[in-house]
Amino acid sequence: MLTEKDKITSLNRIGVALSSTNRLEELFDLIVTECRKFTNADAGSLFTIEDGKLIFRVAQTESLEKRLGQKPSFKAFPLPMSKKSVAGYVAVTGEIIHTDDCYELDPEKGPGFDRSYDQKTGYRSKSMLAVPMRDENSEVIGVIQLINAMDDAKIEIIPFAEDMKELMQSIASQAAVALQNARLIAEIKNLFAAFVKYSATAIDERSPHTAGHTRRVAGMTMRIAKAISVVKDGVFAEIHFSNQELEEIWFAAWLHDIGKIAVKEAVLEKNSRIPFDRLYWIISRLKQDLLQLEIEELKGSRCDEAVLNNEKITAAKAQLQSDIEFLTKLNTAGFLPPEDEARLKAITARNYQDIDGKVYPMIDDYELKNLGIIRGNLTDDEWKEMRSHVVKTRTIVKNIPFTKGLKNVADIAAGHHEMVDGSGYPLGIKGDQLPLQARIMAVADIYDALTASDRPYKKAIPFDRSIAILRDDAAKGRLDTRVVEFMIENKLYEGHLEDQAEYPWKIEVF
Repeated sequence: MLTEKDKITSLNRIGVALSSTNRLEELFDLIVTECRKFTNADAGSLFTIEDGKLIFRVAQTESLEKRLGQKPSFKAFPLPMSKKSVAGYVAVTGEIIHTDDCYELDPEKGPGFDRSYDQKTGYRSKSMLAVPMRDENSEVIGVIQLINAMDDAKIEIIPFAEDMKELMQSIASQAAVALQNARLIAEIKNLFAAFVKYSATAIDERSPHTAGHTRRVAGMTMRIAKAISVVKDGVFAEIHFSNQELEEIWFAAWLHDIGKIAVKEAVLEKNSRIPFDRLYWIISRLKQDLLQLEIEELKGSRCDEAVLNNEKITAAKAQLQSDIEFLTKLNTAGFLPPEDEARLKAITARNYQDIDGKVYPMIDDYELKNLGIIRGNLTDDEWKEMRSHVVKTRTIVKNIPFTKGLKNVADIAAGHHEMVDGSGYPLGIKGDQLPLQARIMAVADIYDALTASDRPYKKAIPFDRSIAILRDDAAKGRLDTRVVEFMIENKLYEGHLEDQAEYPWKIEVF
């Protein structure tokens, strides 16, 4: 039996325990566990009230778990708000149910007891204590139900002591406050997570070429991180991300490209080396050059030279068509081989005359600079602008007042373009200075960039080739080989196109 001092000590301990977490799912379990310890009850349940229904949140039965060798699976489900059940009766009336044998409850006078669980499992529910959880307005927000008080040896079922009714009311009140606080925190987190997610989505959708990228990267990043966290053997056997760390990764993944909000739209949207109207100008100059040649040939031709002139014009027309096809193809992003670079310079070296007779180069400096890009469609200055999004991401995320437990979000988010060998940007972080979380996101980001079908500067790269590129980058020391191989071996790339990357701790708060 507990002495008065023991009871006070236990109540204080429970109060401290209930303030140790603000995660609702953990708190539900903790409340039942602590109440069972305090009353020495073998079983316990917790119900919350939501939208006029009872939500059966937690079920614990110590003896049954020992007999089965494991905790039975349980998923929360709704029940009618009815006086027919014990929990429903307490929820509706706010009264305490205290009985030495719940089988003797008379449904004609009050609640009955549903024996189906006992019949299914072979359990025998007997003594019971069910108390309401009241908020600061004395409204019932839930019910704690305890079954089968045990003697000190945990052999015999005994009645719940009379004084436990008042003590359990006190504990239920503490639990209600803890739940209300946790609910408020959950609502704030859910709201903030939704704001982050839809802000990132809105930024992605500034361009049809990046729409869906952040969602896909967030999904794959979380899939890899969670898989690493639970693996029992291999190179990641000793790595375990806590829920807090996984939450950090989730926010970092969704915010990793938030800095693109400050990148010029002309850079984000650049889907060719030069605008198509600019390409049309070059083609017009080439045609003007041909027209000038035709005029000159017409002026200086004699009848006996007609055949020769026609051959010259025909050759020039063929060259014009070839140059148009060449420049049109060149304007779509890709790799510029040396022979194409030489041909571009040869066209640039040619001149044309405007209607006033002024002479200009066939291709101006801006056009040559852009058409002469060796790979992709961005110039060095434009790449610098594009890469600046990481610095801008760090600046933006650093100014978000995250809680202490999420203090690493900015560093993880801004590290997704850093490489293990220090060749990444913007800081050139390398080796152990680069956190595993950022290495995971780097793999997810590159894989999505390779396989994405919506990029303006390239076609989607086939799966096998994309995997080969990841492995090649890992072999060169740019990517973490462990992460790359773990992702491939566990097929964590599957389903990444459809992954919604929802906030993993979002729950329906009561």
